[in-house]
Amino acid sequence: MTCNHLVLIGGGHTNVLLMRQWLMNPKLMPEIPVSIISRDCHLVYSAMFPSVIAKSISLEESLIDIQCLAKAAKISFLKEEVRDIDFTLRKIVLNNRPSVKFSNLVLNYGSQTRITKEFENLVSSQIAFPIKPFLKAYELIKKEDIYDSDKEPPFVIVGSGLAAIEVSFALRKRWRDRNLKLLCNANKINYKILKSLRNSNIELIDNLDFDYGKILLCTGNTSPAWVKRKFLELDSNGRIITNNNLKLRNTSGIFAIGDCAVIDSAKRPPSGIFAVKVLNTLVKNLKKDIDGEPLKKWSPQRFGLQIVNTFPNKNPMAFGIYHNFVFGPSFLIWCLKNKLDRNFIKKLRPIKKIMNNKVHDNSMNDCRGCAAKIPQGVLNNSLINADLVSFANSPEDSVEIYKNSKDIILQSVDGFPALISDPWLNAKITTLHACSDLWACGAKLSSAQALISLPKVEKDSQNYLFSQALKGIKSTVEDQGGKLIGGHTFESRSLVNKPYSLGMEISLTVQGVLKNGARPWLKSGMQIGDILLMSRPLGVGIYFAAQMQNKYLGGSSDEIMKNLVTSQQYLIDQIYLLQEHFGELIVNAATDVTGYGFMGHLKEMVESSNLSRKKNNLEPLKVLLDLSAFKAYPGVLELVRKNIQSTLFESNKEIIEPIFKENYMDRIIAFTKENLIDKDTLGEIISLLLDPQTCGPLLISCDPKYESVLKENWYKVGEVINR
Repeated sequence: MTCNHLVLIGGGHTNVLLMRQWLMNPKLMPEIPVSIISRDCHLVYSAMFPSVIAKSISLEESLIDIQCLAKAAKISFLKEEVRDIDFTLRKIVLNNRPSVKFSNLVLNYGSQTRITKEFENLVSSQIAFPIKPFLKAYELIKKEDIYDSDKEPPFVIVGSGLAAIEVSFALRKRWRDRNLKLLCNANKINYKILKSLRNSNIELIDNLDFDYGKILLCTGNTSPAWVKRKFLELDSNGRIITNNNLKLRNTSGIFAIGDCAVIDSAKRPPSGIFAVKVLNTLVKNLKKDIDGEPLKKWSPQRFGLQIVNTFPNKNPMAFGIYHNFVFGPSFLIWCLKNKLDRNFIKKLRPIKKIMNNKVHDNSMNDCRGCAAKIPQGVLNNSLINADLVSFANSPEDSVEIYKNSKDIILQSVDGFPALISDPWLNAKITTLHACSDLWACGAKLSSAQALISLPKVEKDSQNYLFSQALKGIKSTVEDQGGKLIGGHTFESRSLVNKPYSLGMEISLTVQGVLKNGARPWLKSGMQIGDILLMSRPLGVGIYFAAQMQNKYLGGSSDEIMKNLVTSQQYLIDQIYLLQEHFGELIVNAATDVTGYGFMGHLKEMVESSNLSRKKNNLEPLKVLLDLSAFKAYPGVLELVRKNIQSTLFESNKEIIEPIFKENYMDRIIAFTKENLIDKDTLGEIISLLLDPQTCGPLLISCDPKYESVLKENWYKVGEVINR
């Protein structure tokens, strides 16, 4: 049975505008769950990309945050690349994860650069590269900046279309001295534009009979390989042919728009203008199709105004092209282009401005993941009141449940409300987060049990969410060398908003093993003279707090998401190998930095170590931190400066306030050169250290002699000294 599930394929202009339309007017949104699958978290607005190349604007100014927009529109976001679509079984096959079923589909995956046979070998040898995807092309263009000289081999742009022409102008603005050549059919280019190209010192050529450097291909568009394999009706440019109601022929519930599609009875060139023009018809037809009502027809205009920026050295100018007529170059035409581009991007960010006049539940801004913990003060007081004082005074990340002469079995439990809207990816993150309690004790995962709360929604939606989550948990457990051995489910009695995936809660009981006489790493083992090493940057809570508040995040998410789905088991394995090499224990104490932030978990280590030392008549210790040593994820400190904080921040702040009320010499945690750091910088770093982490860093205390052998994967943040 296929679940009711509308899936948007691709983060193209129309899909982005579609999500904005639903955000502005939720009544237009279909009643069924909606997801978007996109290869990237951000859309590069194609009309502004030449300006990025020319350094007229920054890359960030051209980016649209697809993930943030989807979240605001209550749409589940799946970052993945489509490998195939089974239109019969209604199944989307993805590259690195389980397939996703759909009942309705919108194809807006754009296009990729057509690579002709004469350039295939050059692309394979990395001499030539396509203009799409834009972000990859931009990185390669930036690498060429060091060759801006007339002594270097020429840089070649290939193409006779307006895209190739505008990119050529942009590269001339970027590189003043490098030889630029445009490989094209000059007969297809208007004489006014030809003159402007030559005036910009861009040489037009018709073959590659010379020594050249890199080659940029702007050679037209084509469809991905999976589209060509589906025996769909395609035009000569690889676009899917649709009916005038935007649906694929001989299919039900499947729409295609944008550069990847064309109406057979109304052929049109690929242009962003049609993404805007088709929107109202698409919005209505999607809802009508799902409700079983007759669809509206759409007839696109035959031609649209196209504008090409020439990027002159002085006053900005641009050509206007309508059908066979060319106007300019003119400053007024540039002004029109600039206004159109700025207005388009302004519509889509920042999301906060879109949401200002909308009524929404404040609870939806509450942070998720491990930031959903109850405050540490509430936890400790409750443990004490329940006569569980030892849990409050000497907390450990895992508990011993079995041991014999060789092996020890440890167990821990962890979980939280869904952090992200992708149910499979969220399950992977939750599983890895639970595993970190074992890694903090030096153990390797052996088995896991899952407790999953499903939202009270339609059964087919529950089936989709549950199966995706189970697949995510199972694959992650098995990747760690463990086995999923059981679990339990229940249905939440709380109302849930879309996307339904955010109504899931996952907890895992994980068991880990210590073999061959190994002993668990404890929080209480810190030794005077130790150094503190950390495995990852900080700032996950701040990042997701910004996302929950619909703040524009720029391009800061990639490293965070990469770490969230990366196991830290290899770090543990590395330490055991080093222990075998040196013939002695390396780690004296350890923990993982999670919901109570670096300071909260460090405080647990120091206090439990001092309690242990007191029992053994040893002098107390303290920690001296180097504030300049801490690493933050890209963009996080900028968010801190904008006063973005996790909802757990204030209670985490209460953890350390008593410490800093004491005299500097009496503190159990102190900072080096604290008086030399300005107040604002100090506040930013403290915010970072109090930030709750999901899949956060491991923190170990060890002899300083091991810093050199561990520095590849760990970085020093402090040292343990006499109190």
